[in-house]
Amino acid sequence: MSSPSVRRTAWSASATALLSLLCASATAEPSQTSASHAVAGKSDSDTVTIEARRQRKLIEEQISKFVSSITMPSREESLARWQAPICPLVAGLPSDSGEFILARLSEVARNARAPLAPPKCQPNFLVVLTTDPELLLRKWWARDPVLFNRSRGIGGAKRFIHSDRPIRVWYNANAACDDRALNIYDVGGMTYPSCVNGGLASRLTWETVRAIESAIVVADLRRVNKLNMGQLADYIAMVGLAEIREGAEPPRVPTILHLFADTGTAQPLGLSAWDQSFLRALYSTQQTSAMQLTEIKLRLGQDLLP
Repeated sequence: MSSPSVRRTAWSASATALLSLLCASATAEPSQTSASHAVAGKSDSDTVTIEARRQRKLIEEQISKFVSSITMPSREESLARWQAPICPLVAGLPSDSGEFILARLSEVARNARAPLAPPKCQPNFLVVLTTDPELLLRKWWARDPVLFNRSRGIGGAKRFIHSDRPIRVWYNANAACDDRALNIYDVGGMTYPSCVNGGLASRLTWETVRAIESAIVVADLRRVNKLNMGQLADYIAMVGLAEIREGAEPPRVPTILHLFADTGTAQPLGLSAWDQSFLRALYSTQQTSAMQLTEIKLRLGQDLLP
C-alpha cells in the first residue's frame, strides 16, 4: 500500500499527463397521492391527520429507496467519502466554462462540509470533457499505468474505459480510518488493515472505512451538449463527492441523478433538496458506524419530512 505522499505525487503526474494529451489532440417534490374523499364518519381534522400520516409514510419509504438505490451495497465496509482535501481540475472546456464548474464544485463541497483544498493544490478530482472518451482514456492509461487503483482487479478499469455512459466516474478509494491510525495486522500469514487496536472489531463499527483519494469524471461532449453548465456542474458534483452506484435507478423523487433518465418528466435543473441533504448526511454521519446508512436515511427524514 503506497503512502499518501507517493499517491499525491502520482496524481500530480496524472493531471500533467491529462493536460498534455488534451493539448496534443485537436424540482418539484415527489408526487403524492391524496385521498379524494374523506373517510365516512370522520371529521375534517381527522381526515387531515390521516392524510398527513399517509404522506409522511410515503416520503419515508421514498427516502429509504432513494438512499439504498444510489449507494454502493456492502455488508463489510462503510460508504466511501473524501478524506483528502478535494482539489478539482476541469479540462476540455473554454476557460470561462471551466471556471464556472470549478466554482460550483467548490460551493457544493463546502455546503456538504466535504474537505476542500486551498488554491494552488495538487489536483485529485479530475473532470475531463472530450468528444472521444475511450480514446483519451486508453492513451492516458498507457502514459500513466498507475492511473487506476486496481486493488479489486482490472475489470472495473476496463469497464470504465469502454463505458457508453454520457458521464462516467472512476473512484480511487482505499482503506483508511476516520481519526485513528491505520494498522496492518498479520493473521495466518495474511495481512489486513484495521482501525481497531489489536484488530478486534465490533458489529457496530467497521474495521476500516473507504476513503476516496482521487476521482476521474469523464463527460462525452457529444452527449452532454444540450445541458446547461449548471446541470452539468451539479451532476458532476453529485457523482464526484459521493460514490454513486453505477446505473443507479432512484425512485421518482427530485434528484439530479435523473438527468439522463427517461422518466417522462422535465430534466432536473440542478441539485435538489434531496441531493443536498444526502451529501450533507454522508459527510456528517460517523463513517466508522455500521449504522451509517440508517443514520443517513434518518438525516434525510429530518430535512425532508413535513
